[in-house]
Amino acid sequence: MQSGKMPSAEQVPAPTPVKKRPWLSRRAKIVLALVIIGIAVVLAFFAPSEGDSTTATGDSLPATITVTNPLGALAVNQGVDYDQVHITVQRVTQASKFSDDPRPGGDYTIRVQLLAQGKKGQQSAIGVDFASLVRLQLAGGQIIAPKLVNISPLILPNQAASGYIDFPVAAPVTLSSLTLRVGNGITLSL
Repeated sequence: MQSGKMPSAEQVPAPTPVKKRPWLSRRAKIVLALVIIGIAVVLAFFAPSEGDSTTATGDSLPATITVTNPLGALAVNQGVDYDQVHITVQRVTQASKFSDDPRPGGDYTIRVQLLAQGKKGQQSAIGVDFASLVRLQLAGGQIIAPKLVNISPLILPNQAASGYIDFPVAAPVTLSSLTLRVGNGITLSL
């Protein structure tokens, strides 16, 4: 300072106010950390798995399907029309288990392979709820609902959808004695 003069009040800057930060106690921090870790663990259990990608591009390789105790197969290649969609039954196979069918049900499985295609001139996508629409009728008249549907329910213009529907049965059946029911009135003898 110069010549022992005291600075005037105008020259002294006002002290900057100190902002108080809301600090959590140590116990609250531990509880918060445990809650976050708990949520992460729960989400890890319910999140879908990413799958194993062993290719350089990330494309998955086609799965090899293992058929346990195959009991028979029948080439059908017959079709029916339902709501502007032509549904062709290509093949029917019976086995104890298919490796790509994770759902238990029945001692045996009858797999019906389908091809669905919209009729010519289709302008928009058509939805087909195969799970509630298709039933398998045994020779004795018993009607069976599907246990697994693996065909797209959305039929796009100028494109075909292929897949299969699995039906559970308690005992082996003669494949040629089966009837596929589509909707309420359409039947297809296999």
